Amino acid sequence: MKLKNQLISAIDVGSSKICTLIAEIDEERQEPVIKGYSKVPSKGIKKGLVSDIELATESIQDSVSRAEKMANVTIDSCWIGLSGDHIQSMNTKGMMAISRDSHGGLGEARPIDDEDVQKLVDHTKAVPLPVDRQLLHVLPQDFIVDNQQEIKNPVALSGRRLEAKVHLTTYNTTIASNLTHCIENVGLSVEAFVLQSLAASFSALEESEKETGTVLIDIGASVLDIIVFNNGGVHHTGVVNLGGMNVTNDIAYLLRIPIDKAESIKREYGHAVVGLADRDAFFTVAGLAGRPDHEIQVCTLAEYIEPRMDEIIRTAFLEAKKADFSISNTLSVVLTGGGALLRETKELAESIFNSPARIGYPRGFQGFTQELSDPTFTCAVGILKYAINDINNNAAFRRTPRNPLSKAWNWVRHLSENVM
Repeated sequence: MKLKNQLISAIDVGSSKICTLIAEIDEERQEPVIKGYSKVPSKGIKKGLVSDIELATESIQDSVSRAEKMANVTIDSCWIGLSGDHIQSMNTKGMMAISRDSHGGLGEARPIDDEDVQKLVDHTKAVPLPVDRQLLHVLPQDFIVDNQQEIKNPVALSGRRLEAKVHLTTYNTTIASNLTHCIENVGLSVEAFVLQSLAASFSALEESEKETGTVLIDIGASVLDIIVFNNGGVHHTGVVNLGGMNVTNDIAYLLRIPIDKAESIKREYGHAVVGLADRDAFFTVAGLAGRPDHEIQVCTLAEYIEPRMDEIIRTAFLEAKKADFSISNTLSVVLTGGGALLRETKELAESIFNSPARIGYPRGFQGFTQELSDPTFTCAVGILKYAINDINNNAAFRRTPRNPLSKAWNWVRHLSENVM
């Protein structure tokens, strides 16, 4: 289905910031064309989960309003990034007969069509889940036709039996409903939830990296989102409660300074590897409550940072090792999210994974390319790219029903903003 002048919007609800992007879709290139964006401080969100609905709603409302004002439009629905350690994943298989004979056994081989593939994928979704869990994504890894393995697209191939290897992700419905409640409080409906790491992969990874094997690590403020690709398929996803804020808290405690000052110092002078920090460089820490200012050596600051960053990257490494293949075969590591901007994070990852690493920036979009070419926007841009893919593939089973009152509420909200 070709899309033209259709508005889509993405909201990345993080623990430190909320990003909203509003875009149209380039019909020829099938890319998002950003018309408005915003990034505001996050309140009421901890470790990817809603901790205060009122504060979270206010933050989301602020972010959406700013993006709408820039784009000069009013939106009524959005795609939402989902994270948190309530996310669970598993690899599983499904199998079905393509044809049967009169006695119920396998019949003559016949060409496989789209309906066969859809039936098989639906079959793999039929796994027993607790009442508080729901499927988030069903991600095919590869197919097997009779004894022929590692098939990416079985359509039109002839066979008697079709098998699929898939990666399933699930989420806690209660936790997701809290986030949905916040979104509906600002007059929007949720088109679909998107796993944060999967969204980031749509934006930061090349198709060749997914084929050859790549571990993507999205380092947020308080959460690590990890996704492992091999042979073009997803083989593991995981979420860990660690992030850049752990480093900031360490600095604040050791230097006896407020969190906001520690964050500024981390960004301006921080190094993830002590051996690469300048031993002749110093910075000044302002004294509090009448105390005198004092100087700190940059390499001393690195001594505070490196142990925590080592823990973060090593934890991501251990999570990635849960994939169903040896990640020693992985050819690259891609680091994204705000935490990836700390100096020498790439070098630290290379030493731990024993693989080349790079910083992942959002790509494959138009509009505000300079302003949004920042790892903190990787997930938000990826959500838009996922949305385009989602619409084109008519993935109705992934959609969340719209709130019928959302359009009316948006009309009232838009009118009141214009009056004010």
